[in-house]
Amino acid sequence: MDSALNLFPNFNASFFWTEAILAALGGVAMLVVYLAGRRALQQFRIRRYDELAFKLHNQWREIVRGSVPAETWRKDPMQCEIVQSIVVQEIGAATDKDRIGLQEFLRATGLIDLCIEKVRGGHGWARRRAMLALGAMRVPEAISPLSDALDDWQLDTRMAAVQGLGRTGLAEAAESIIETFMVGGLKVPLDPITNALVRCYVDQPAAILPYLRRSQGESRELLARVASELATAEMADEMIVLAEDPRPEVRAAAAKALSVAPLPLAIPALGDLARDEVWFVRLRAAIALNEIRHPRTIPILLEAVRDPNRLVRMRAASTLARFEQDRVEILQSIVDSSDRYALHAMISALELGGGFEQTLKELSDPLLHDETAERLLTALRESIRSISSSRSNFASLSPTSSTSSSVSAWLTASECITLSFKRSKVATLERSPIACSARLARLDTSERRWRASSISFFDLASASFWSNLRSADFNVSTCTAWSSTCS
Repeated sequence: MDSALNLFPNFNASFFWTEAILAALGGVAMLVVYLAGRRALQQFRIRRYDELAFKLHNQWREIVRGSVPAETWRKDPMQCEIVQSIVVQEIGAATDKDRIGLQEFLRATGLIDLCIEKVRGGHGWARRRAMLALGAMRVPEAISPLSDALDDWQLDTRMAAVQGLGRTGLAEAAESIIETFMVGGLKVPLDPITNALVRCYVDQPAAILPYLRRSQGESRELLARVASELATAEMADEMIVLAEDPRPEVRAAAAKALSVAPLPLAIPALGDLARDEVWFVRLRAAIALNEIRHPRTIPILLEAVRDPNRLVRMRAASTLARFEQDRVEILQSIVDSSDRYALHAMISALELGGGFEQTLKELSDPLLHDETAERLLTALRESIRSISSSRSNFASLSPTSSTSSSVSAWLTASECITLSFKRSKVATLERSPIACSARLARLDTSERRWRASSISFFDLASASFWSNLRSADFNVSTCTAWSSTCS
């Protein structure tokens, strides 16, 4: 630096460095003053807002009745904002009769027009906040400006528009969302759209059916999901039609909706869905049967408890465990099927429901002792011994210090990639006892003993898989290989 300054013979270096230091100190001082002034201004605005909010809350009833003229607060933007926020909160908690009066107050004072102006001409965070406030007013005037913002170039603005339309709770507001989504112009995640449509149709569920009938592709899946959340008994015929749709997502939504349909229509349709080729459709059907909980569903559940998918088996077993009067007959049917996976699932459901000990007492009653009860007791005891031996096998698989180099990989692979081998020789990725044992390996003895009772050990892999698991060093490529075999 000095060599560069020597090129200027008349240059005063000391004066230059003094000026530079003074300029830097002046800049720092200006920045400190700016930050201090900004903080002081914010504190002043907060105190003023608090004082005005307290004052307006005390005069709230008089303001709504018109005893306090609107001119006393209408010209102050901060007071307008406070009054608007109070009205929005009251609308959300008011009855239909009181809500109409509050909405008329918003129209008479011009607060709706002011909010619409902010939505149409605002920018950034202020505009999105105005969108949410306009939607919370639940007035028809909010639909047009919010619909215009559905094709905005900013994702946050489009999200705010969808949420604002959902807050209106009006079926007319959902029309703009559906029409824009059907033509592919609504670039918003599906979850906000679903929530908004549910809120719009919660008072008129049948209003979604015309759009559902003429929808296709992704829009049909979305509307079917919304209809399943709002399904009523009057929509049963439409749900029967959806149960035969070629798309599995639509069939799963129909299964959920059929839980509120009349039993003569719901049970046969759910029986067909419980035999669907897609596992999550069968799972949704089992969940719907759990909500119906009628003795006529027992044959369907007995078939579902022998399902290849573990989640379907466990859900069907938990439903069957609730039929206390028919528990012995249900166990007899499962034992006669010679399906140990189904029997293990049923025992697990009984244990979780607290009915397993009672079942053993009933079967051991000398007054009811017969050949059938003896056979059931034998099958249950064999299953318990199988479970105990499975637990001992898992204990022997715990990582030791001699394999410390592959412990982390073993645990990661066990939790992420677990195989449930099925009688159809089809493997699927689902959380199984291997993942549970991997988590147990991280716990101390007391926690391991406490959690042992809540773990299902019924989907055991073959002996060759266990031997390979002991000898192999799991890594990322191993996980990828198992994933490819399950696809």
